[in-house]
Formats: sequence, structure tokens, C-alpha cells
Amino acid sequence: MIVYTLTANIDEDLAQEWLQWMKDEVIHFITETQLTVHYKVFKVLNDNEGVTYTFQFFFKDAFVYKLFLNEHHKNFSNLLGKYGHPKVAYFNTLLQQLED
Repeated sequence: MIVYTLTANIDEDLAQEWLQWMKDEVIHFITETQLTVHYKVFKVLNDNEGVTYTFQFFFKDAFVYKLFLNEHHKNFSNLLGKYGHPKVAYFNTLLQQLED
């Protein structure tokens, strides 16, 4: 299993609006590709500034993740560009699940 993790730190005044947009637009976009197995959403509790959320998107394997990159990542990046610096800072991580 490959897990693409997108973490975002958002200014507090924008956090609720941004989270709703992520649920309505971004998660919808990714699930519509039908390449993810499932996803999870977390709120980071040990953050000192702003509000931080982490989204984990699970792909069956590296091949399917690369398919997502090749066919959808440009549109995904453009979509995330709607909310950008200085109100929202993004970073991502790619993980490989070793055990359940």
C-alpha cells in the first residue's frame, strides 16, 4: 500500500472554509479518479500556529500512484493552488505501508 499524505497549515481565520473546500472539491477530485482505495482526514493537535490538517490517500501500489501522478497530478496541483501562500502552507510525504 502506498500512502500519499498532504499536510496543510492554515490561518485560523480561513481554516473552516478551507476544510470544507477540501472536502467538497479536493477529496471529490481525487476519489473521482477511482485510483485511491480510501482516504483519511486528521487534525494535527500539537500545532502552535494556525490549524493543521493531514489528508492520507491510499493507493493499491506504486504503479497506481504513478498513474495518478501522470494523469491527474497537474490538475490536483492546480486545484490546491486556489488556496496558497501566505494563508495556507502545504507539504507532502509519500509512505509505504509495511504492516497492517
